Amino acid sequence: MAILRNRATQRKIYLRTHHVFGRGRSADTLLENLDASQLHASIRWTGKAWELRDHSRNGTLFDGTLIPSTRGLELRVGGIIAFGHDGDSAWLVEELSPPCNLLWPLGHDEAHITLGRSNLLPQGPAAELSIHHSEKGQWVCTTPGGSWILEDGDEVRFSGKLWCFLPVAEVISTMDSMAGGQTLLKRSQPALSFRVSQDEEHAWLALDDAGLHLDLGERSHHYALLILARLRLADAQRQLAPHAQGWVELERLAKMLGLDPGHLNIQIFRMRKQLALALPQGAHVPELIERRRGSLRFGNLRFRITRGADQEADFDPLAEGRSYPQESLAA
Repeated sequence: MAILRNRATQRKIYLRTHHVFGRGRSADTLLENLDASQLHASIRWTGKAWELRDHSRNGTLFDGTLIPSTRGLELRVGGIIAFGHDGDSAWLVEELSPPCNLLWPLGHDEAHITLGRSNLLPQGPAAELSIHHSEKGQWVCTTPGGSWILEDGDEVRFSGKLWCFLPVAEVISTMDSMAGGQTLLKRSQPALSFRVSQDEEHAWLALDDAGLHLDLGERSHHYALLILARLRLADAQRQLAPHAQGWVELERLAKMLGLDPGHLNIQIFRMRKQLALALPQGAHVPELIERRRGSLRFGNLRFRITRGADQEADFDPLAEGRSYPQESLAA
């Protein structure tokens, strides 16, 4: 990410992949000096470097030298940018690393937070929320109060502090290649193994992924995930199209489980938090649950269900040749 600091006010700004400076309302950073133009200058990420361009009447200076308006100038750390000749418009180039998805501090001096594909915030057992990049290319925030899709500029709060969500614009490559500022390798498909007692009073869960086996033990939220898996399987048996399988309204699922919707949201948050804490730090956290307005379903993960001593199901939503028992399963 690139950071500039105003030499007069010490204000720091984060550069978007195409960042505009000027007196106009459409500018990303507003310039108040009188010799600034409506569209004064821009800085953009070329894929290799940050490039400064002048679009003004009164000029843009880098280290005291007027830059030509006919071509861009590659920035360097430690350089000084001046938009016009007003000293208050001078900015120090502090950082010039590639763009990344991040949370920018609002009203406090904490360092910015670079976002990987899956994030617990704050990191560790005290996490209050999670932010992850979904398989559909959306950024999703999950808290004990519910989940929603994050948009550019949205605010999130944790640990008593406010942050602004700033995603990378898709001008360089796909979001997958930019999540966390690192190239992501193709991932294997995880598999979940449910084990449920004959009386349905106890549910255990394990995850296997590329040689890694995680025994997640017995938790009440495992049973909610099991119900979602069964609903997806039941719809596959009815020959519903994959995109239509397994969707259920949150309130209906809560009623099926004998919970209020608020408690169900807490369980959904605990699912992701438990898995994120169990995986090695920085590892991809599989998307257990997909959401759309008011509804949710089991994600695109292979799963096996063993009830008592008998195998109930072995199902892969993404496989062309599916294997599952033909009898109807109770949802």
